[in-house]
Amino acid sequence: MHVLFVTGEYPPMRGGVGAYTAALAQALASAGVRVSVVTTQQEQTSLYQAAPVMIHPVIGRWGGRIWQQVPHLAQQIGATWLHVQYQTAAFAMNPAINLAPQQWRRHAKRHSQPLQVAWTYHDLLAPYLFPKAGARLRRWVTLRPANTSHLVIATNQGDYQELAHTASPATLL
Repeated sequence: MHVLFVTGEYPPMRGGVGAYTAALAQALASAGVRVSVVTTQQEQTSLYQAAPVMIHPVIGRWGGRIWQQVPHLAQQIGATWLHVQYQTAAFAMNPAINLAPQQWRRHAKRHSQPLQVAWTYHDLLAPYLFPKAGARLRRWVTLRPANTSHLVIATNQGDYQELAHTASPATLL
């Protein structure tokens, strides 16, 4: 198994989701899982190549290009799982990441690529879409990954309970 974590922040960037992802990546690598990380472009990342985890700081903007860019990288490195570490702010509030699991699954099917999508919610805060977007649309965007990912994980009890009625009920970690 080869897991490609998708995260908007990763050390040396500061942030709880990045630190969590780095710790999880190291733990999985220690257990014999191949692990890579795709994250935001940043100058200092090359200084943080923490073997055996390979870090790919290639995302300039978390827009619709990630729908092709991420599965192409997964195919190049032989990843079989895309695992998004989601916190709205870490992806610059761009809803393209919320629509990505459905796009990645379509891409994998078209290319006969064995690719599963996991989604960890670090919070359920709704992204800012545009001035007139209402609460209903924001909520739909936030919960879309829970209805299109193969595996959904919540990091707290409140989010776990809120995700209980989605297509892929969450696992609580």
